[in-house]
Amino acid sequence: MSPHQRLGQRDFEVAVGIPAGTLDERTKALLEKTPLLYSPLDDAAQAATRAKVAEDIDRGFTVVGEHRASIWRDAWQDHLDDFIKSGHALEALNPRFVGGTALLRWQGAYVEGVTERFELAFLEIFRDWLFRTYLADASHLYEFGSGSAFNVAAYAKLYPETPITALDWAPAAVTIANLLGDQHGMKIAGQRFDFFAPESGFEFAPNSSVLTMCALEQVGDRFLPFLDFILAKRPQRVVHVEPMLELYDPDLPHDALAVRYHQQRKYLSGLMPHLRSLEKAGAIRFLKIQRLKFGSRFHECFSVVAWEPV
Repeated sequence: MSPHQRLGQRDFEVAVGIPAGTLDERTKALLEKTPLLYSPLDDAAQAATRAKVAEDIDRGFTVVGEHRASIWRDAWQDHLDDFIKSGHALEALNPRFVGGTALLRWQGAYVEGVTERFELAFLEIFRDWLFRTYLADASHLYEFGSGSAFNVAAYAKLYPETPITALDWAPAAVTIANLLGDQHGMKIAGQRFDFFAPESGFEFAPNSSVLTMCALEQVGDRFLPFLDFILAKRPQRVVHVEPMLELYDPDLPHDALAVRYHQQRKYLSGLMPHLRSLEKAGAIRFLKIQRLKFGSRFHECFSVVAWEPV
């Protein structure tokens, strides 16, 4: 294992796809405040890790879908219980599965995170940049698949005057969002929502924006009901941070493993080419398509696709 390296300004610029030297001062300060330290793996360790990951994939993983509803219901109920027990501490909202492993994917290779919960620490800085870059001008933010509500809580701290609706099918997730309003004075309200059966009567506020973060991965190839719902409502902007199967290069061994894992679990597929067809038809305009090349042991949930209806 190599000596520790620190993820710096240029590394972050490459990850989010912006020119060298253009990173804003706030993000620079966040990177300085929270050192993101990791250790690269040498060639032998890379090969051994790929072999172990392949072995784990061969053993099999559960497939996503509605049959796993009880798992997510229980997971968000556990977070609700922890949130209440903690005295409504925002740190209690951080999902346990984010930062749960030190082995990470970074720029086409495996690394070992040295900073505690490296994935979460990176996510918090990246999310701050994302919100300020694409969602700063929203009159109202709607996050679909809000889960523990840790994303909307972070947004509310940045933009305390912007109303937020946190939508999720799990009752506990809705309760958490409402508690953020009740206990922290945040302009957040929770609401039930089903990706597979959106309610057509639900209306967006003018000049509002939509956010999904590692939520659509659970719908597999059944994204059309939600996408058609969003297109009909014509928000100002839509920002997805999701695992995008089509952005991997299956000819690369590192990516091929992520593709195998993604397909085995039947995560989100088809959304990217469908959005490209909408762009070609003149229905939407892309603002950003960027794979960060960052993720956990098996795949990468952090690809940014930002677009606007035309």
